[in-house]
Amino acid sequence: MMEQLIIVNFLKSFFKIFKAKIENYKITGKELQGILSWDNEDDKQGFIFRDEFDALLLSKASYLCDYLNTFKLIDGDKIIISELDLVEKLKKDNWSDKEIMETISFLLNFDVKMIDDGEETDSFFIHF
Repeated sequence: MMEQLIIVNFLKSFFKIFKAKIENYKITGKELQGILSWDNEDDKQGFIFRDEFDALLLSKASYLCDYLNTFKLIDGDKIIISELDLVEKLKKDNWSDKEIMETISFLLNFDVKMIDDGEETDSFFIHF
């Protein structure tokens, strides 16, 4: 149950980057399927997330997503400062080199599949 909460919190932080919020979701085994919505828009987007990740890494990735949002270091899906600058900022926030590299790498290689008409189509992802 705690692991499910960590996953949902991570996805909430991740989708905040895209100005989206999770409207509803369902967890079946290692899959979380849900619907996203945007303020002042009628459009909805289905998504699916398959959990194969470490809970601690998801917690750190949640923090990093929130950090990027809070300090307006992301525009759309693009981190607007260099990777080196982001590393330096996280070091000042008392992250170890290992934590920084693992979390940034995770976030850059992470994606959530969109579902359109029952089929997996595009993805939500973040890049520099």
